[in-house]
Amino acid sequence: MKPPIIDHMASRETNRRERRIQRQRKAILDAAAELFAQKGYVSTTTKDIARAVDIGESTLYGYFTSKQEILQEILNQQAAMVDSLLVHLNDLHGIESFVDLTDLLLDRLLEWAIYNRVVIAEAWTHDEILLSYVIVHWQPIMERLKQFIHTRVAAGIFRPIDPGFGARMMIAIFIASILPVLRGVEPPPTPATRHELAAALVEMIVNGLRAQNG
Repeated sequence: MKPPIIDHMASRETNRRERRIQRQRKAILDAAAELFAQKGYVSTTTKDIARAVDIGESTLYGYFTSKQEILQEILNQQAAMVDSLLVHLNDLHGIESFVDLTDLLLDRLLEWAIYNRVVIAEAWTHDEILLSYVIVHWQPIMERLKQFIHTRVAAGIFRPIDPGFGARMMIAIFIASILPVLRGVEPPPTPATRHELAAALVEMIVNGLRAQNG
């Protein structure tokens, strides 16, 4: 049996190696997102990405097997981030908690601006990427929003509306509100301005969906 100190040292080394791998993977994803935004996904090569990170192309393949896998991981991480926040939708009580969640979601979307820019651009211009990647990753988020709307319609809080249409409307409002920032033609809002924007978005959504007697 190995002495505890040996196991401890081995564990520390494993953790250090894992952190190093994760840092390199993030550097690759960040570089790829920048290139996808500048040149487009189709025109970007793995050689371009490797050069941007200052590693060999063969080294890059040790972290990702293909350009498609890099795009998949970008979408995976983005969708997981959004879903991790929307999981709290049904726990909301009162307008202020809705505003706080919206503010946090806006903050994260803006923090991931370069990734979101890639997703919007590629989904808009390439049907294959939209159908094979974006819709697949965002479907669980759509289902969560549809369930949120369905529950409130059933409770008489929201007026009768198709949950699928309502979910698309909510996503469209969110994206439209920060599209100039994602495009890079406006600076990111200050925390105070972002919170005001969150409050305005919630007011639009709630007033648009609220039942007449609600």
